[in-house]
Amino acid sequence: MDLDDSKYALDAPDHGWNDERSPAELFQRITSPAYTTDADGWLTYYNEAAADLWGYRPELGKTRWCGSWRIFTTEGAHLPLDQCPMAVALKEGRAVRGVQAVLERPDGTLIPFMPHPTPLRDASGAIVAGSNVLLPLTAQGSVPPLFDYPGDDWTEALPPDLPDGLELDDLTGCLQRTLAAQADVEFGFQIDCERLEAWSGPEAEKERIVRQLESKRQRQRVLLNRRLDQLQQRAKRLMAEAQQGKASARMIVDPRNTLH
Repeated sequence: MDLDDSKYALDAPDHGWNDERSPAELFQRITSPAYTTDADGWLTYYNEAAADLWGYRPELGKTRWCGSWRIFTTEGAHLPLDQCPMAVALKEGRAVRGVQAVLERPDGTLIPFMPHPTPLRDASGAIVAGSNVLLPLTAQGSVPPLFDYPGDDWTEALPPDLPDGLELDDLTGCLQRTLAAQADVEFGFQIDCERLEAWSGPEAEKERIVRQLESKRQRQRVLLNRRLDQLQQRAKRLMAEAQQGKASARMIVDPRNTLH
């Protein structure tokens, strides 16, 4: 079956989309991550490969546009799900090709991928569903690590050692940004948990998602606390050096320190 052929005779008696028993049968030969939606973008089916890629099992009929926990552009900007490639395909009635993005799992893992969303039409040309095949991009693929993600890669992207020559004002700015990042981690965790308030799926799956979110938060806390300690130690050293410099300057200009 050609996934690029977006027209199916849904009302035909002998063939077409309407004759298929289920989306599972339609996609049973596809080993890549794949899912389908209705015409409004609500998920109606996904295969095991898609669940593995997303890192969790989204609720059918309650998850819209895509099962990814979050999506980013290759430039690092957060991409709202209602602007993701599948949303574009259904809203604009066209297949989307040649687009790359980065999905985030609940545990913070980031995976570059290439989507292939296609609107599915009936014999009259009306959009009745959508399909999407997701191709993960390997490290040798065409998406280089060219930006600081807001997940774990964002904190890992910080250099292990602070560069020499930083002034106290520079360190103050770094401290403020690190403290703001710590607040963002806690706020982000709260927002993620609020997404699960309407969860009506298996409780075990909800608990698994929460554990992933907690694991992500803990890793970010550790990395940011490590950076905060580095900044504070450097600031103390600079302040001590500044005080020592002032003391030396006083000794030089004090006439009582004249050598005989």
